[in-house]
Formats: sequence, C-alpha cells, structure tokens
Amino acid sequence: MTPDALPPHQGAAGPEAQNAAARRAVMARDGYMVVPQLLSAAEVARLRQTLLAHFARRWNWEGLGKHQPHASSHVPAMGWIFAHPAIVQVFRDITGSRHPVFTGNCDAHMNMLSWWHKDTGESQGGCFEGDYYASRDIPVFRAGIYLQDHDQDGHGLQVRPGSHHTRSPLEGAVETLRTRAGDVVFFDIRLSHAGQLADPFETLLLRADRRLGAPRVTHGIKEGWRLLRGKQSKLSLFFTYGAPVAATDQFCAYEMASRRRSGAPEAAGLSAELHNLLMAQDVSCNPELRAR
Repeated sequence: MTPDALPPHQGAAGPEAQNAAARRAVMARDGYMVVPQLLSAAEVARLRQTLLAHFARRWNWEGLGKHQPHASSHVPAMGWIFAHPAIVQVFRDITGSRHPVFTGNCDAHMNMLSWWHKDTGESQGGCFEGDYYASRDIPVFRAGIYLQDHDQDGHGLQVRPGSHHTRSPLEGAVETLRTRAGDVVFFDIRLSHAGQLADPFETLLLRADRRLGAPRVTHGIKEGWRLLRGKQSKLSLFFTYGAPVAATDQFCAYEMASRRRSGAPEAAGLSAELHNLLMAQDVSCNPELRAR
C-alpha cells in the first residue's frame, strides 16, 4: 500500500491490523498524526499537577520558560504516562512492532517559547548514521502532549507535513495543530516542528536575555506579560519510542550521551516502578538505563 492509499484496503487483515496499517501510512506520508482524546480529563489534571509541582522547585531556563530534560528520570511521579496502554498501542501501530522500545528520552516544558527545529540532534553531531533524511526506515517517533486546549489560540504544535525527508527545518508549508487537552500528537523524530513562537515583545525579551544572560529577570517580565493577558500556565511533554532496530539503538546511544553530559546522577537510570510498568506492557527499555 502506498502512503496516499488511505483509508487502507479492505482485505484479509482484521480491523486492528487495518488500523495499524493506516496509521503507518499516515506517518510515512505526513510524518505526524493526532490521536484525539487518548487521555482522560483526570489523567491530564494529574500530569498538570505533577509538572507544576516539579517546576516549582527544579528546571533549566530555556526560551524564556522552564525546561526539564531527561524528565523520565527527574520526574518519577509521571512514570505511568510512558507505559500508558493507549499510547503504547499507538507506538506499536506506527513502529510496526509488538515490542517497541522506550528510549528514555523525555522533555517537559512550562511556558517555554519555541522555534522551528528537528529533534535529530544535529548540533550535537546527529543521532543517526548515514543519510537518514532520505531513509524510509527510521521508525523512531515522539509523542507530544499539551496539557491545555490549543484549538482556539493556535499556540500548540506547528508542523511542516512531509518534512521528515528534508534537512532544513524551514522548508515546507506550515500546519498549526488545533489540539485539545487529552489529544496526543505522534510524529517522526525527523519532522520539522515548533511550539509557540515569540511575539514581537517576547522577541525583544529573547534578545535581551541573550545579551544580558539574566534569565530570571527576562522570565519574570515574560510571566508578567502572560498574566496581564490572562493566560494559564502552558505545560507540555514529549517522549520517544522506536522499533527494535538499529536506528533506535543509535538514538538510545545518543540519549545516553546527552544524559552523561548533563552530569546529573539521577539521569543515569529510571525508577524500578517505571521499569516494571514497561515490562507489564511488553515494552523494552533503553538497555543503558538501569533501574534505581
């Protein structure tokens, strides 16, 4: 079946296999898909509460907001989301594997501005070998979860459909995803995407932040600007799975190199509880992330 042959053909395969084939076709063609309302309102509220509590005490400054890299290790209270049965099933469908691999990669954000980019780590030498943008066999995908509605404000995820086969993050038409809390976006790790871009005032703050190196000051001004406009805190998290193939092994190695550079001891492993949750879902884990 070609990527444009949607919906999938009706043949001997059962409905579940047809649904998985349709999802893989969409991902091959567009590089992303939105699965609506995978999470309940209670699950969204639980994640929001966990991240708000975490960001009250720990974070890295980035994009005039707060960023927690390696959040699968640093925020153990949300370990359940990485083994969420409905999310794992989508990863099974799009990777084509009954036993997908959780790479450990996870980023959590709070009120952080973004820019057009890819998650393939070119600034650190890249996470794959060879001409990976031309390859049709890089089954490594991220789940993106925004914990508030963006169906009206357009401040959720923006993507460039089909850009998982182009090297520049600035090529291609832009689509703004009008997601609601509970929706989950799945996308090819190579896809060009952006979160909320800076408005003119925030652009000035970003320039001042780069010049002054005083993120606490510029973040405080931006927070005042957010509150003046009556905006709630914006929270999101992204995490990465892959099929049990060489490309995923390469991404896992890249993830571990990033964790070692961070120097944080807890980044070396995942909680034993998370390991058990993944095992219960027949999910493999980055072999270098030991249980602790």
